[in-house]
Amino acid sequence: MAEGTKAILCLCRDSTMLLVRRMLLEHFGYVVLPFTSAEGAKHMVEEQCPDMLLMDNGDPSLDWQRLAEHAKQICPEVITVVLAPQYGCANAESSTSVDRFVAKDDGPDALLAQIKELFEGDEQHQAHTA
Repeated sequence: MAEGTKAILCLCRDSTMLLVRRMLLEHFGYVVLPFTSAEGAKHMVEEQCPDMLLMDNGDPSLDWQRLAEHAKQICPEVITVVLAPQYGCANAESSTSVDRFVAKDDGPDALLAQIKELFEGDEQHQAHTA
């Protein structure tokens, strides 16, 4: 991976939507680790700490909060993002493991802007602690 390139583990049960997100993120220079299963994503987090875990909460069987907690235990610096419906997400306020909830309905430009903002904030934080 090139220095400065950010790796985003993208989890979405819908393989078509996963492909679309992968193409979008790769177009903007991110390395995308695509997964359609939480188990596969969990194992990847254990093998290689990604810079971001981007999860779609459209799958009712996905326990995104538990996966975010697991990722933070393994990779404390990972940024965790949940793609949620426009009007919020169940238990969003009580989650301490999720860094940001992004509304799916806001579109790809908003998603990209928020990803960039999160990575820039993370870089600033790391510069201040170094």
